[in-house]
Amino acid sequence: MAEQSGRALDSVAPLGELVWTLADLERRLVLGLSIALSEESTTMDQWRILETLDRLDSPTMGELAEATGMANASLSRTVDSLEDAASAFRLPTTADRRRITVHLSDLGQQRLARTREIVAAWERTIEHRLGADAVAALLGAADTAARALAGTSTEP
Repeated sequence: MAEQSGRALDSVAPLGELVWTLADLERRLVLGLSIALSEESTTMDQWRILETLDRLDSPTMGELAEATGMANASLSRTVDSLEDAASAFRLPTTADRRRITVHLSDLGQQRLARTREIVAAWERTIEHRLGADAVAALLGAADTAARALAGTSTEP
């Protein structure tokens, strides 16, 4: 019996270590990117929403919440801050005035362009520190793992 539980621990420990390692990596990457984004007075959540607004072209608040994975309260606060900065605005849909869509303003487009430059510079710094091969391997492994865990793996 001890042998069985020993085997179970052996198979779990590396994955537990992986979770710790990935959490530490995420913390370091988020901290670095947050510092870089502060140059434009933009938070990580604001950047994610600006990018998502550009990609989805005027999503509803529900679609925006689903695409960003943000809780409704956090999403509303972040969209409020983008509205306060004139980077985004909300409008009711024409078909159902109870549904609200979020739009990227002209100022928001400009802010997003500047933010993309900051993110690109940060990415170049990370690639320089890690090496292009390590970045490619990390991205590939993360994508493969995410797809497999989501059940959307394209591999047989």
